[in-house]
This record gives sequence, structure tokens and C-alpha cells, in this order.
Amino acid sequence: MERIVIAGGGIMGSCIAYHLALAGAASAVTVLEPDPTYEFAATPRAVGGIRLQHALRENVEMSLYGDRVYSAFAEHVRGGKVEFDPQFRRRGYLYQVRGAAGIAALEANVRMQQEAGVEVHVLGADELRRRYPSFRFVGVDCAALSPADGQVDPYAALMGFRKAAEGLGITYLKDRLVGLKLSGGLVREAHLASGASLPVDTLVNVANCWAPEICAMVGMSVPIEPVRRQQFYFLTQQGIEPIPAMRHMDGLSVRIHQDGYIVGSTNPRGGFDWEPDHEVFESVLWPQLAEQCGSFEAIKLKSGWLGHYDMNRLDGNPIIDRFDKVPNFILAAGFSGHGLMHAPAVGRAVKEMILDGGFRSIDLSRLCWRRVVEGRPLADDGPTA
Repeated sequence: MERIVIAGGGIMGSCIAYHLALAGAASAVTVLEPDPTYEFAATPRAVGGIRLQHALRENVEMSLYGDRVYSAFAEHVRGGKVEFDPQFRRRGYLYQVRGAAGIAALEANVRMQQEAGVEVHVLGADELRRRYPSFRFVGVDCAALSPADGQVDPYAALMGFRKAAEGLGITYLKDRLVGLKLSGGLVREAHLASGASLPVDTLVNVANCWAPEICAMVGMSVPIEPVRRQQFYFLTQQGIEPIPAMRHMDGLSVRIHQDGYIVGSTNPRGGFDWEPDHEVFESVLWPQLAEQCGSFEAIKLKSGWLGHYDMNRLDGNPIIDRFDKVPNFILAAGFSGHGLMHAPAVGRAVKEMILDGGFRSIDLSRLCWRRVVEGRPLADDGPTA
């Protein structure tokens, strides 16, 4: 049987392994994960949104599949003991825009989303203030509301897929990929930090922010780098009405979290940076929150955390493809904040690439490596993560 090595045992690698196991290939699969505690992994540091609003049809379809899986996790994820429940909740998502160009893009994207099967409504500023009277909607001309958008516990989702994969016979090794042996234009062996080597028929690189290091082992240069995303959790003195996750086209986002709210900030500068920057909250985010909602003028900051997107600098969308110069090397990275919501669909898609000869469920061919080589970004004017 074909020997498959997956570099990266986070949500993406575990979803791929799980789908391969369902197809009967568990004995052929080895997943390499250097840190099974996932201390610095992206998924446990995510907010867990399962967003249906995107500007690319492929992203919408992947989110719809993610919604189907996460909303009925026990039905879709089976194998051994699955002790983790992602606790899917429907929260809704409200993407706010301003100006003629923003409105035109939003309306075009809404039409595509509706055609794909998403329930989404365009609301004017007056309707927004009527529905959410605590908010002023400063600088907002209209918004798209998708009421079915969900939220999950990211760590539980990750561990649910991992435990299911292990229950179906997938082997996880606590080890790091440090080199690849190539021969005849193919990957033949994976060399590990422990000194061991594994024979390879297919190598799958889902190492998230560390994926470029593995790509370099086969001469593949990718425009992916870590970009810091910081979240702040706060409480209010004065309660407000229930709200969906809210995001403005300029970047401000706020959503319900536990008994309070979280607000997020993405630093466009690349590179790893694990030091919290509370000044961002005090001087940038809090004033914006207070401008939008009077109840956010008196708040108590409780905690904060940060993680990193595997940002695709070309267009903010993933690369899911074989490397043409080394065709048994598969890359699935550059999700730019969409990884958790799209992992179930990517797991199924990569299984199809390996075992079925190509995409069968969702055509992801536009997310190809060739667009990077040709400098051909996918136009994407929708909401970012």
C-alpha cells in the first residue's frame, strides 16, 4: 500500500489522516507532530468561527461542508473513542461595509453566496440600528448578515479529529521533519529530528506557518509567512442585546465569548512574535469599540491571547496542490485564518487527491500552485478572517 507521511498533526493534518483512515488507508499513514500539546499551534489559539461569508465560491463550499460536520460532529466524526465535543453554536456573522465600491462588492458576493445555498441578507444602516440598538454603526452604509454562521471550541475540534484518526488506526509520531531524500524527481524518504527515517510514496505538507521550511526541502518557494493575530477578552458593566460576530471592512471585529466579548487585531507585519501588546487594546481597539457602542465605553479587560495565521501574501487564500517538479509532494497551507473552518473539506479533498486521482467533492483546482508561479492572485474582495 502507498506509504503516506503527513508533516503536521494539527487540525489540517488530523482531518486528512481521518479521511484517509475512513477510506481504509490507516495502516499506510504516519502523522508527524513535534508538539502533541499544541502549545504554539494555530488551532487552539483561534476563535473558532465557522463563517459562511466569503468572496470565493470554493471557500463558501468548504465552509458549508465544515458547518455540516461541526454542527453534527458525533455523526460525522467516528472512530475509537471520540471524547471531544466542539460544542457548535450558531451565532451569526455581520460583515459591515461603507462606500459605493464596498456596497457593490458585498452585494455581488451575497448573490454568489445565496446561489451556493447560504442564507444571507443585505441590511441598510437604518435596519442595522433597529436590530442592534446598542450600536451606532459609525462609518457603515450596509452589511451582510448570515444568521447560521457558527462557532466551535477549536481545541476540542482538533482533538476530536485526532482521537478519531488514532481510533481508526492512524499512527502519530512525536517527531519533526528535518529533511527529505529525493530521487528521480520524487520524495523517497523523510528524515526526522530523532534520527529515524521513513519511506515515502506521498508527502503531505500541512505544517501551517512552518510549511515554507518544508517546501524549501524540495525547492518550492511559497509566499506564506506567520502573521500575528491578537485577541482580547473583556466584560461590560451594561448589558446589550445578543449580537452576531461583527466585522467591519476596515478590520474591527467583535463577538460574544463566554460571558463577555472578544475583539481582535491582526498585525500585517510578518514573522513570529509571541509577546502580547496590550497597548493595541488601550489605544486602538477600545476607542473604536466605544465609538460604535456606548456599553463598550466602560469595560474590564480580563485576558488576551495571540496566535499566527499562515498568511498567503499572494491573495490570502490557500494553496492546495501537488508540486509539479516533485509530484508526490502535496502542499495544503496558506489558509490565512480560514484553516479551522475549512479543515474538514480539505481533509476530504486531500484524501481524494491521493486515493481518487483528483478532487471529487469540491473542485479546488483554482487554489493551485500554478497561480503562485504565474503571479496570478485570486481576486478576493470579501471579508477576511
